[in-house]
Amino acid sequence: MKRKTWIVMIFGCIFALGIPSCGGEGGCPGVVCSDCGAFGDCPDLDCQPPEVEFCGAFGYFNDPGLRCAFCAREDFQP
Repeated sequence: MKRKTWIVMIFGCIFALGIPSCGGEGGCPGVVCSDCGAFGDCPDLDCQPPEVEFCGAFGYFNDPGLRCAFCAREDFQP
């Protein structure tokens, strides 16, 4: 992939995570899915340090089967 494309993708992700009301259903700042397990429909996110992958409900949904997967710093507070 070209360097310019990577830069655009990285800034797009940073922008989406910086605005919690954007990027996902129900206020999820990442990808909405139904399971965080290896065989669920959540993608394996490629988080870059110092960020780590989070996956859970985090109060974003009324449906107990939905999860929100995203990259954030370890001290993230929903």
